[in-house]
This record gives sequence, C-alpha cells and structure tokens, in this order.
Amino acid sequence: MRPVNFEYHKAESLEHAVELLAELGDEARLLAGGYSLMPMMNLRLARPQQLVDIGSLGLDTIEQDGDIVRFGGLVRHCQHSNDTVVTRLLPLFGEVTHHIAHPTIRNRGTLGGSLAHADPTGELPLMAVLHDAVILVVSKSGKRKIPAGKFFKGAFMTALEPDEIIFGLEVPVLGTGATGAFFEFSEREGDFAIASVGVNLSVDNGLITEAQIACAGTTVVPLRSAEAENFLIGRSLDSTNSEEAGRILAAAHNPPSDIRATSEYRKHLAAELTHRAIEAACERAAEGA
Repeated sequence: MRPVNFEYHKAESLEHAVELLAELGDEARLLAGGYSLMPMMNLRLARPQQLVDIGSLGLDTIEQDGDIVRFGGLVRHCQHSNDTVVTRLLPLFGEVTHHIAHPTIRNRGTLGGSLAHADPTGELPLMAVLHDAVILVVSKSGKRKIPAGKFFKGAFMTALEPDEIIFGLEVPVLGTGATGAFFEFSEREGDFAIASVGVNLSVDNGLITEAQIACAGTTVVPLRSAEAENFLIGRSLDSTNSEEAGRILAAAHNPPSDIRATSEYRKHLAAELTHRAIEAACERAAEGA
C-alpha cells in the first residue's frame, strides 16, 4: 500500500520545527529517521496530513556535563554504539544498539524517534527507564523535562503533547564500581524482542550496594523492579540470589499472551533473563576487580 497524500515541510532549525508544529496542529507528525513512521504510513496505520522533517537539525551530539551524559535527540543508533563517552560512562547504552533491528535501521534510526515511538519491546525506552534518564522536550510554550519513568504511558503512547519535540536525553553517570548487562530473547536476530532485561549493579567487596533492574516485553511499558532491586542490596554475588531476584521480578508481572508467546512463557523468560543479566554483571565486576 501507499500512504495517504501529505504535505512535506523541512525544518531549518529547532525553533522553526516548533513553529511548524504549532501552526500545523494535530495533523502534523515529525520525521527523523523514518524507520518507524514510514512503514506505518505505508500500511495506513498512521495517516498524517503534514510531515515536518527534522532529520538535519544537527541535534546529534553526545557530551558529558558533570555527572550526566547528554544525548541530542537526533543521535543515530550507530553513534552511541561506538561513542567513547558512552562506552566509558554508560556501556549498556552502547551494547544494546547491536540488538536494535538491522544495520540499515541502526544507521538512520534516532534516539528521540525511538523514545517517541514507545514500542513496548524497544531497547532504548528500556535503557532510559533503567538509567533514570530525563527526556528533554520543547514546544512553543517552552522546554520541560520528563522523567523516563513517567514518560511512557502505554503501548506506543507517551506523555508528549502533539506540539512537543524531543530534543535531548540526560542520563546520570554510573558510579565507581558499577557494572551491568542486557539480555533479550527474540525469535530471530533483529526481530522484536519477546522479553528483555537490563541490569546495573554497584559492587563493593563482593556485595551488591546498588541495583537497577528493568524489564520490557512483559508489560505495555518498560518497568523497573523495585522489589528485585531491594532484594539484591547487601547480598553476595551468587546464582541463588540472582535466581530469586528473577522470580521476584516475574511474580510482579502479568504479561499478555499473543501469537508469539503465552503469558506464562513471558514470565519464565523475564525470570531467566534477569538471572542471566545479574550473573553476567557480576562476572564483569569480578573481572574488573
């Protein structure tokens, strides 16, 4: 199929893009990488009458600012996979890139586009929630910051207003001694994940002092597991504790069944992936000791 007719507008600056969105109203959609929007338009699942192209606005920087890393909204997936700041301070943000679809999509897809699309199985929404990131948005009314934990409202639903643009992401730097791991399960490499788990741990003398655990695919939004995190604090790095943390996380979820997996299978995956991610993070901590 082909998309319905639309008018194309190329934004010359972020300010111009904001003005266009305000002027064109609810019928306008932003175009960045286009790898989510264009297929939906071709299938007529999305029918915008106005497209505002922001792909060349230059919002593609990654920089450290004190205890945060600030990403531009148009950072391509392939950028943060090899960026030295990301590799040094937020290694999981680089690692998960290799799980995102295929090289063509990674070369053009954008961070802001992935967050705005809010796919329940998306890797970058999960990373934003896992790391307590803050999403930076702007409209004609001004700028505001939205915590990632409050940004995702449902499958393909966010706290963005129709006239707002994601122009950046702020992610707290991990502390000394931090380690992490990410695991996902899909039917084939590059397919949408059935379930995925990300883990960040801080370890001191063999004991876990801080823990961040988030899961996607088992709910309509990526979620942190406070229960599993609290269980790990003060405990040693062993398989018994990682298995129990996985059971705690899975017990708090009631995932849907669909053509790809039953609810029970997703719960099993969530528990197993959590167990594997914690063990992998602990192995990395031991190697770095």
